[in-house]
Amino acid sequence: MDTPNDKRPSAFPDANVKKPATALEERQQLLAHHVRLVARKMSASLFCFGSQGGLGKSRTILRTLDEEGIEPILINSHVTPLALYGILYQHRDDDVIFFDDVDSMFGSMPHLGLLRSALWGSPRVVTYNSSQLSDLPSRFEFSSRIVFAANVIPKNDAFKAVLSRCDQFDLSATNEEVIELMRSVAANGFNGITPDECQTIINFIAENSEDRQLSMRLLGPSIRKFQYAKTEGLDWRPLVKTQLQTLGRKNTATKRLDSKTKDHQILEKAIQKTLDSVQQQEQAWREATGKSRASFYRCLQRYRDAQGS
Repeated sequence: MDTPNDKRPSAFPDANVKKPATALEERQQLLAHHVRLVARKMSASLFCFGSQGGLGKSRTILRTLDEEGIEPILINSHVTPLALYGILYQHRDDDVIFFDDVDSMFGSMPHLGLLRSALWGSPRVVTYNSSQLSDLPSRFEFSSRIVFAANVIPKNDAFKAVLSRCDQFDLSATNEEVIELMRSVAANGFNGITPDECQTIINFIAENSEDRQLSMRLLGPSIRKFQYAKTEGLDWRPLVKTQLQTLGRKNTATKRLDSKTKDHQILEKAIQKTLDSVQQQEQAWREATGKSRASFYRCLQRYRDAQGS
């Protein structure tokens, strides 16, 4: 992740007082625990996903494995089924293999068959019948562990059989959580850019992200653009804004989830204010959301289901 050094802000002068973790940092810490389970042979595999890049999936995985004294076998480019079989064979005993953004494997039946065999069974036996095997055996036992990092979970039944053999972790974040982490890591300034200037840049990003999907990878380049513009006597805002415009748009499913969460929160407030009067709850909810009577009762039913009533 290309971001400034994560130094403690002056508001926390006591070295013994830890700065509270942001929501995204807390999820990164939880991911690290899942990685340690793999590193300590308490789990055979982990599948970490999240549609946003730049939230620290790969960095957290690699850093945690390093802390555990493990140098993983990193695979981060295209791999054929035969090459995958060779990798699994070569690193079959007491290794951790890290497949980082090798999404092409997840739509291929030959790849998925090999992974399925490598991740389940007692013992886990991997087989491959081909005249191209050369010096490789046609079957072997596999006792290493595997970590995957990907942007999305593929939607095919063959992959589900692989996924069911893995621990799963979703590392995602709202734009507000990304902005919160940006503020945290830039709290002491960076490379000659003052803390106040860093916060000005982050405020600009927050105000102009609109429906774009923010990433922590945006922060470092934005600060460098500010630095360049300051040196050249230019307005830095157009430089940063053009970068913002290249970002992907927010995932539609995420937007629907955010809308449901907001509707649920509005309903809770209406229930607290109007107690047992459903009509008054409906009126307050519809005034706040601008949605229909049918939408209200769907939201109310979801609320009751969640409450078990």
